Amino acid sequence: MVSRWDHTLRGNHLQSAISKLEAERAEVDDILSSGVFGRTNYFVRFLTFVCEKYFEGAIDEIKEYSIAVHALGRPESFDPQLDTIVRVTAHALRKRLEDYYRSAGADHSVHICLPPGHYVPKFIHASDLEVARAESTLDEKHDGHSLDRVSSPGNGRREDLQDNAVRALQAPKADDVSRPYEAAGSGSTSRIRTGMVMLAAILAASVCVLSVFFWKKWDGRIGRESPPTTQATVTPNYPSGKILRAIVGNTSASYTDGGGSKWESDHFCSGGTTFSVTGHTIQGTEDPALFSSGRRGVFHCSYPVPPGSYEVHLLFAETSGLQENSRNVGFSINGGRLTNLDVVDDAGGDDIATTKVFTDVAPASDGTIHVDFVTPEAFVNAIEILQSTPHRMLPVRIVVGHFPYTDSDGNVWMPERYFFGGRLSSFGGGLSKVPDGRLYEWHRFGHFHYVVPVATGAKYTLKLHFMEHWFGVQNGGIGGVGSRVFDVSCNGSMLLRGFDISREAGSAPLVKSFQHIEPTPQGKIEIYFNPAVNYPSISAIEIIPE
Repeated sequence: MVSRWDHTLRGNHLQSAISKLEAERAEVDDILSSGVFGRTNYFVRFLTFVCEKYFEGAIDEIKEYSIAVHALGRPESFDPQLDTIVRVTAHALRKRLEDYYRSAGADHSVHICLPPGHYVPKFIHASDLEVARAESTLDEKHDGHSLDRVSSPGNGRREDLQDNAVRALQAPKADDVSRPYEAAGSGSTSRIRTGMVMLAAILAASVCVLSVFFWKKWDGRIGRESPPTTQATVTPNYPSGKILRAIVGNTSASYTDGGGSKWESDHFCSGGTTFSVTGHTIQGTEDPALFSSGRRGVFHCSYPVPPGSYEVHLLFAETSGLQENSRNVGFSINGGRLTNLDVVDDAGGDDIATTKVFTDVAPASDGTIHVDFVTPEAFVNAIEILQSTPHRMLPVRIVVGHFPYTDSDGNVWMPERYFFGGRLSSFGGGLSKVPDGRLYEWHRFGHFHYVVPVATGAKYTLKLHFMEHWFGVQNGGIGGVGSRVFDVSCNGSMLLRGFDISREAGSAPLVKSFQHIEPTPQGKIEIYFNPAVNYPSISAIEIIPE
């Protein structure tokens, strides 16, 4: 017979579980609206997806593939062996959460944790944290930083700490803190489960603290799961009001790209017809959403900007399956010379992104930049307008990887774009003593090339940034000089033949500079990396107008 006390206890457990769940939902809403993620909507989409699945009880759906496709906009053909976006975003999100709960969110009653090696979120309540602190053997250093040392089983190696953390998370389902209602069982079983839930919460809290130790104390490679520390998203420091980006054809929502730049919805264009594109994988871009809509036909766009000199980028991708010489996109800027563009020919095929760059554009007398599309089959997907220096294109700086970087001179490096082929890998050694070491955290290797849009009628200096990531004892790999040899060509001219990073620089960074590079007639700088012995490698690219 069940006593009144058991009924009361069961009701208290259920009410407590419901209250905790409401607090967890409130914490998710609070952190998503706090601005802690800045302009990087990858973090927002990632955290929103995994938390929604958690609250639905569908944690089995929190997988790398489903996050990539349903949260980060990757196509259904997503291959985690070739695309590390989920792992890179998870690592950066984990660090952002840790930083937040060490500062602005330190006094919150609920902390959200993304344990290393896992995508299922853990919600740690203040009461659980107090118990965890009392039980742990952590040695805190009060120097304004987080925990530096953790007493742990094993010999203190990262592999031992990580294995213990993972085992702590792999508790039976009845103990999982992600199943709060199971605390409402009956009799002694209910009380046992309650104790086990508390134990699991303590272990999860300990794992979150241990994760701080993993990333602060160690600087080696963790397989392909976690890259070195990434910094907050940055965008070029253009004066306010002198930069404008807009998706054409999408009138309902703005978009924040992988570099943290916001693209406004289409309220600048009139005429023609809007269209949307689904089920297409767009090559040459990490932001296919920019090419998922557009406007076609005869139409007019007006972009209000302050006085000054501007650089205008028009973004296209042919998604209709047309062949070369099938569509003539005719347009002019501020009533100037008519440009006729064959998008398929310019891009090199269907479903490939291409950009046309125009410099020395000033607003008309009415304070706007006008772009007129004048042929019936004309179209455009997006338009970008940047303040620039007269008679000079803005420099193009690209760092391999998914996140932008501001170097010690204040130059902004965009996350990687304009590439075709190859794979990403992170550097396993310490870069703290390397000037602007963030430029060399990642490298692209394999069979690959870049097609970078620039303005015609000018010459450019090309700088290629290399660092040997694999071969050589200093990098923990076999081989050395002669292990990686490749050629580099640009616009049909050989720049480097039989090039060996190790031979010229050992394990140090190396920059190779080439002057007076002329773009192709289509306004492109095409850089090809061709293997001779093993795969080519590159970490960053600069294109600077002369």
